[in-house]
Amino acid sequence: MAKSRRKAREAALQTLYEIEVGKASPETSMANTLEAAAMDPEIADYAVRLAAGVREHEAELDQQISSLIHGYDYTRLAAIDRNLLRIAGYELFFEPAIPPKVTINEAIEIAKKYSTAESGKFVNGVLGKLVQASPKANWDPTAVPVVEDEEIVRESGSATEVETLEAGSKEAEDLAKVGGWKLRSE
Repeated sequence: MAKSRRKAREAALQTLYEIEVGKASPETSMANTLEAAAMDPEIADYAVRLAAGVREHEAELDQQISSLIHGYDYTRLAAIDRNLLRIAGYELFFEPAIPPKVTINEAIEIAKKYSTAESGKFVNGVLGKLVQASPKANWDPTAVPVVEDEEIVRESGSATEVETLEAGSKEAEDLAKVGGWKLRSE
């Protein structure tokens, strides 16, 4: 059965925001976030992994992301946008089984929900560049570990559209081509 990791990404975003802006301890912030969110244990584990991974690789992620933002001080970005870019960057660099299309689409949708009206476009532009610098620049869905399917949830107004992407499927290959990623032939 396909599951969306949207709640995990949102929980990681909330945790990272609280740590940065509220100066909360990582453990307290994550515990409070998980207590407030009703998540399956597997989704909660992913939220913890995301937040911990971003914190562990924060300097590296910040360097990668800030190098793509010209004419603007990275530290002046809204904390929501900065942490969302870090989460997506972590997925692009350190979560090999998650298709880059899923990472980018999820980041855009979360930006639209929690940040400004223009944040979705901004996040899309930065991540479009970041994916080219990541190990997923030439992403091949057949060369990654098989994971459970993940739903991509797009929200627009009152309508919600759900698309399921099967890891290693012909559809995943086609979507990678549409997204402009080069597939390696084995």
